[in-house]
Amino acid sequence: MTYVSVVTLAAYGLVLLVLGAIAVVDLRERRVPNLLSGALAALWLLWRVVLGFAGQHMGLGFRAEFAAPAPTIVVPPGLSIEGASLAEGIIGAVILGGGLLVLTAVYEAVTHRESFGGGDIKLMAALGLFLGAERGLICLLAACVLSLLYALIARIARSVIARRRGGTSEEEGEGLLRTTLPFAPFIALGALIAFVV
Repeated sequence: MTYVSVVTLAAYGLVLLVLGAIAVVDLRERRVPNLLSGALAALWLLWRVVLGFAGQHMGLGFRAEFAAPAPTIVVPPGLSIEGASLAEGIIGAVILGGGLLVLTAVYEAVTHRESFGGGDIKLMAALGLFLGAERGLICLLAACVLSLLYALIARIARSVIARRRGGTSEEEGEGLLRTTLPFAPFIALGALIAFVV
C-alpha cells in the first residue's frame, strides 16, 4: 500500500469517527454541532494538501495530485472505495448542501412543517467534499430510506403497544409524526454505504 493510499485510508477512517461522534450528539441533543461539520471540511482540505505534497515528493507535482482523484482503496472483503477529485468534491458539496437547502426551504414554505435542520444540511455539504455528487446522492438516498424504515417500524411498534395498553393507535401514531427524528445517524450509515458502493 502506497503512502498516498495510507493517508487516504486514514482520512476516511477519521471521517467515519467524526460521523460517529456527530450521530451520538444528534441522538442525545437533536442537533449537529457546527464544529464537527467544520472539522470534516477542514480534514478534507488538509487531506487534499497532504495528497498534493505527496505528489510533489513523487515528482508528479503538487497541483496535479491536489486536484486529482484520490486513490482507490481496496478493503476486505474485496470492497473498493473510489476517491473523488478536488472538483468532484466541491461540486458534491455544492449540490448536496445547496440542493438540500433549496429543497428544505421550498418544502417548509409549502407545508409549514420543519424538514431537515441546518446542521444536517451543513453535514451533507461537508460529506459532499469527500464523496462527490454521485456517491453523496447515494449517501442521502440511503439515509432517507433508512430513516423512513426506522420511522415506519417505530410507528408500528407504538401502535401495537398502544393497543395492548388499551389506548388508540391513532394517538400514538400522531405523536410519532410530531416528534423530530435525529437524521445524522442515518447520514452516517448512508456515508458508510456510499463509501463502499
